[in-house]
Amino acid sequence: MAAAKSAQRRRDLLEATASVISERGLSGVSVRAVAERAEVSAGSVLYHFESFDQLVEAAVRGAIEEFIDNRRSLAEAHTDPVSRLRATIEAGIPEHISDDLRVVYEASAVVRDQARFRRDMTVLLERQVALYTTVIEVGSALGAFTPRMEVSAIAANLVALEDAYDLYLLDPDNWQRDRYLRNTLQFAEIALGCRLIEAPTEPTIEELT
Repeated sequence: MAAAKSAQRRRDLLEATASVISERGLSGVSVRAVAERAEVSAGSVLYHFESFDQLVEAAVRGAIEEFIDNRRSLAEAHTDPVSRLRATIEAGIPEHISDDLRVVYEASAVVRDQARFRRDMTVLLERQVALYTTVIEVGSALGAFTPRMEVSAIAANLVALEDAYDLYLLDPDNWQRDRYLRNTLQFAEIALGCRLIEAPTEPTIEELT
């Protein structure tokens, strides 16, 4: 019972830490802020982790895992290769920037000065590229795609595009998700010789009249 309660408290603290990072950034996360969000004492925060840095690092790592797992689940929900690729791209340039994605970008923004996040960011990049690579290779084997450059390069470019566009989308005053999504889909169409964007339909006579 005590072990289960302690494990739950750790999960609560990790969620609270990720929430604070998403809202205030890494520069705004503190023992007091996490304690207030989790509705516990400051001493309780430090009791369950060796250090506050360890808590922050675990929260970032958990956000990355959640982000990747969600993307994989969304992709695997589609059996058609083209639909799967489009769903993967749409998840990478989302309509709503999730807390997990905000945490990911907070960590990536400071990785130059805080080496503790470097390995996590490397793993994140590798797993995102691997996800795209698998989607493309399976689709190619099924005849849905005809890659016009190395699959690994296509996958890496898709990740680079979504990462760049998501940085813009973090700014609420620069919300052009539809344009960013279309640009990325167009690259995938050219690189893979497939149709991801539906052609506009011609209006019927009834609609014109």
